[in-house]
Amino acid sequence: MERRHRRSRKEKLEEELARTTEAIAQYTQSLADMEEKRQSLMEEIENERVREVSKLMKENNLSVDQLKDMIGNMQPAETVG
Repeated sequence: MERRHRRSRKEKLEEELARTTEAIAQYTQSLADMEEKRQSLMEEIENERVREVSKLMKENNLSVDQLKDMIGNMQPAETVG
């Protein structure tokens, strides 16, 4: 039976570096995917807010100009942060 080549400390470190580099690449891609999902969710939330405003406008028979006037006439203390 042939003896297996014993790896040197340098070879072990190089292999560990390669594994670490690969893990970083995977986490970087995962982070990019998660950021894309985050952006998509934020857009969906904004779209839902617009739908809610549109629904309220229809329920109250308000035009966009009427809504603008209402908002423009509000005092700063009345606005919601």
